[in-house]
Amino acid sequence: MCIRDSQWTRPRGGLFLWLTLPERIDSRALLADALRQRVAFVPGSAFFTDGSGSRHLRLNFSHSDPDRIAEGVRRLATVLHASLLAV
Repeated sequence: MCIRDSQWTRPRGGLFLWLTLPERIDSRALLADALRQRVAFVPGSAFFTDGSGSRHLRLNFSHSDPDRIAEGVRRLATVLHASLLAV
């Protein structure tokens, strides 16, 4: 499932990647729904000193195998899709 108007980084190392969502989505509001689906992320606003960043997510990929990452992405996409339909 592709979430239109979303972008993500392609890390060359490190532990995390960034996902940028369409402007109408607030990642802080998504977190509770994501946790109910047993997938977690850190809302981007935690990393922006000016209070912005609400449409960003920081995702960790360093501690899970590829199958578990794929399942997490599937769950997160389901949450994002539901959020887009509600907006």
